[in-house]
Amino acid sequence: MIYFTENQIDRLLEDDVPMGDLTTFLMEMSGQKAKITLLARNPMIVCCTEEAVRLYKKLNLQITSFVSSGTQVKTGDKILEAQGDAASVHSIWRTSTALIEFASGISDRTKQLVTAARKENPGVTVAGTRKHPPYIKKIALKALMAGGGIPHRTGLSDTILIFREHLLFAGGYEKLSEIVSKIKKKQKERKIVVEAHTEDQAISITNSGADAVQLDKMSPENFAACVQKCKRLNPDISMIAAGKINDSNAGAYTKAGAEILVSSWMYFAQPADVKAEIVPIV
Repeated sequence: MIYFTENQIDRLLEDDVPMGDLTTFLMEMSGQKAKITLLARNPMIVCCTEEAVRLYKKLNLQITSFVSSGTQVKTGDKILEAQGDAASVHSIWRTSTALIEFASGISDRTKQLVTAARKENPGVTVAGTRKHPPYIKKIALKALMAGGGIPHRTGLSDTILIFREHLLFAGGYEKLSEIVSKIKKKQKERKIVVEAHTEDQAISITNSGADAVQLDKMSPENFAACVQKCKRLNPDISMIAAGKINDSNAGAYTKAGAEILVSSWMYFAQPADVKAEIVPIV
């Protein structure tokens, strides 16, 4: 579960209405009643409806219905419905709609990647990187999970992932066994993943005692050959494919032996299309 604090919900509202809604104020709409209905203009996996509901409730609007994040909807299906003060409805509808559209676009694209990969192996894991646009981590991760993916890393604090750039300051791949051994003595709970760019580096990682090899931007054909050699050395080593993974090649990498696909492709999806209908309540 991705939890949004009250402050984060407030900031979504404040960002669009920093000093009130000038248009509805000048039109003297306060006191009139309205109903807003959000409808899917295309099939989508809905996401962030719970946060939209919290936004509506901030303005004392009554929620009459909504579908949960992760729900697959068809064109024309109702996503959310609320009613109450007309000025409040107009103040919130754009922010709530944009939030759902943006998150649902990521969910849809994640599902595309998951579907493509699991045609070859139902057990493969699709993981989203932390390479999302700044300031949207929680939205991106919630949308990723709604589409069937998991976070690869929520941030630098929760995993041990050694890049080539780290090794430049520690003696290179030649010293990897020593590095891994030292880390394991300090941290016994978490697995160690090391990035490789070549087959020789992958073999060094496998022999080092690390738990997983993350192969970056290697072709599916070379990835398959590398998997065979690494698994012969250590059948328990996990093989991760990363770098430019998308729905067009996810199946090929899975077929080549990738147990985990690491990608940021889902974060740059076109937003879903949500229609907002606002009508007066007499």
